Amino acid sequence: MKKRLVLLGAPGSGKGTQAEMITRHFGIPVTSPGAILRREKDLGTPLGLETAEITQHGGLVPDATIVKLIEDWLRLHGAHGFVFDGFPRTVPQAESLNEILARHRTPLDLAIWLDVSEQTVAERIAGRLQCRSCGFVTSVTSGNFSERPVCPYCEGPLV
Repeated sequence: MKKRLVLLGAPGSGKGTQAEMITRHFGIPVTSPGAILRREKDLGTPLGLETAEITQHGGLVPDATIVKLIEDWLRLHGAHGFVFDGFPRTVPQAESLNEILARHRTPLDLAIWLDVSEQTVAERIAGRLQCRSCGFVTSVTSGNFSERPVCPYCEGPLV
């Protein structure tokens, strides 16, 4: 099934969880700007190192950079559809995605807004753990973690 989807919502609304379920069920590749940036950092690319420096200091990666990374990812992986987890986040990103898809004559099939209460989002974020090494995100309630939580994928520290 060749579908092009975007999942939108607040941090902690369940975008990553839903994206994982969609990709597992339909075999559609999924990505997010964060996943692409972590990969660039892990590969040691100049862009990856530059954006890691920005995000480590609480800054936001410019829209133009995010859009270029997404377009490059689409060129390599988007031929059989895609699920974007949390992209686009801004109006300029949405406009750029629209232009990219129009240029490639591949319209978006579906945009899904995950509407979750502020209380639920706050509770989920408070219980969130993320691997410092690979970026894997989980919840304190979803695993049987010891005093030092460890990532089930790369054994990096969960914080």
